[in-house]
Amino acid sequence: MRSFHAFLLILGLLAFSLQSRAETADWQQFQSQATQAYQDGNYLLAEHTIQQAIRVAEKADNGAAYKASSLNMLAYIYSAQGQVDQALQAINQAVELSRQAFGEPHEQLSQLLFNQGQLLEQASNSERARHSYQQAINDYLALNSTGDNKLWQAVLAQAHILTEEKQFTEAESVIKKALAGFPEHSQFNHQPESIEDSVDLRMLLAQIQIAQQQNKQAIELLEQVRQLLQQQSSPENERQLLVLELLATAYEDSHQQAKSTPIREQALLLRQQQTTPSLASVMHLNELALRQQLDENYEQADKFYQQALTLLAELNKSDSIEQALILGNRASLKLQQKDNKAALALFEQSLLLHDKLNLRPLEASKIATYSATIYYNQRQYAKAEPLFLQALKLLDSSTYADKDSLLIALDNLAALYNSWGKPSKATAYSKRARELKNK
Repeated sequence: MRSFHAFLLILGLLAFSLQSRAETADWQQFQSQATQAYQDGNYLLAEHTIQQAIRVAEKADNGAAYKASSLNMLAYIYSAQGQVDQALQAINQAVELSRQAFGEPHEQLSQLLFNQGQLLEQASNSERARHSYQQAINDYLALNSTGDNKLWQAVLAQAHILTEEKQFTEAESVIKKALAGFPEHSQFNHQPESIEDSVDLRMLLAQIQIAQQQNKQAIELLEQVRQLLQQQSSPENERQLLVLELLATAYEDSHQQAKSTPIREQALLLRQQQTTPSLASVMHLNELALRQQLDENYEQADKFYQQALTLLAELNKSDSIEQALILGNRASLKLQQKDNKAALALFEQSLLLHDKLNLRPLEASKIATYSATIYYNQRQYAKAEPLFLQALKLLDSSTYADKDSLLIALDNLAALYNSWGKPSKATAYSKRARELKNK
C-alpha cells in the first residue's frame, strides 16, 4: 500500500524568504544540478555536486537552512547507494541544523523529521522511525498545517509500523484520530482532503480490522472506499485493486463466498488490463481457483489453476515456490475429482520443487502426506513409506510444526507399518505419539 519516496526538501517559500539575506545563486545552481543527477540515477555526480552546494552554504552567515536542505538531499543520495549509516548521519545533521536555525515547530523541520522517519524505517529502525514521525505530526498540528499533505503520510507511516508490530489497537487509534481531524487539538482545523490520502488511511484501517477478525467493520469501510474511488474521473488501478482484494478477503473471512467471487473476478480483469503480468495476478488466479474448488465448481477451478501456471511460465517463474503451491492445490482438486493418477503426478511435481527450494517445509510435508496416502490406499506400501517418512522429517525440521500435525504424521507411519505386517517398526512411532499426547 505504501512505498518510500525521496522527498527532496527544496521548499520554494523558504528559499525565497532567505534570498535577501544570503547570496544563493551558486547554492541553488548546485542544488538543482544535484537533484537532476539524482533523478537520473547518476549518484556519483549527484554526491559531488551536492557537496559543492554544502560548501557554498557553509560560507554564508545565514546558511544553516540551506545546508540542512543539501544534507537532506545528500542523505537520499547515500540511501540510493545503500550507504545506510552515512544517510542517517546526514539526515540527523540536517534535522539539528534546521532546529538551530528556526526552532520548533517549523515547516522545514517538520519535513526533515518526516524524511528522517523514512530513512530510519528503511534502515529497519522502527522504534526511532516512529519517534521521528510523531515529532513531525506534533509539529504540523502545532503549526495548524498539513505540510502539503505530509502530515497524513506521516500518520500512515506510523500506523503501518504499528500494524507490522501487531499493535493493532494503537494503530487503529492513530488512523481514526487523523480521519476525524485530530479533534483533541482545538487549534488544528484540517482533515484529509485528497481522495488518495483518505483512501490510503481507510485501507490500512480495514487491514487492521481484518487482522482482528472485525470483518463486518472492514467491509463497511471498504465499501465506502470503493465509493470514494468511483468519484475520481480516472481512478488509479493499483488502489482499486487493493480495495477489491481486501474486500474479497473480508467477505471470504466472513463466509460470504457469493459476494467475494465476483469481486475477485473484477480484480482479476483489472490485473489482466495491466501492461505487464505479475505474481500478484498469479496468486489472484490461485485464490479464485480455491474459491471455485470450495464451491465444487471443479471445471472452473481447474481453468483458473491452469491460467495461473501459464502466467508463471510467461514470467519465467516455473521453478518458483508459487509454482509448487499451485501445483499442490491443483493436485488436491484432482484428488477431489477422484483422478488419483493426475493428482499423484501433480503432487510429485510439487514435492520436487519443494525439495529443491526448501522454503515451505510445512506445505511440503502436506504434499508428501497426500502422495503417500494415495499409495497407501492402493496398498503400495513400499512407495508410501519414504513419503510418510519425508513428511515427518519435514515437520521435525520446522520450528512452526504444531502438535496435531506431528501426531498425524506419527499415526500415519504406525498405520502403514501395521498394515504392511511390520509391527516392530510401528512400535517406535506409536510410542513417540503417546509421549507427545502426554506432554
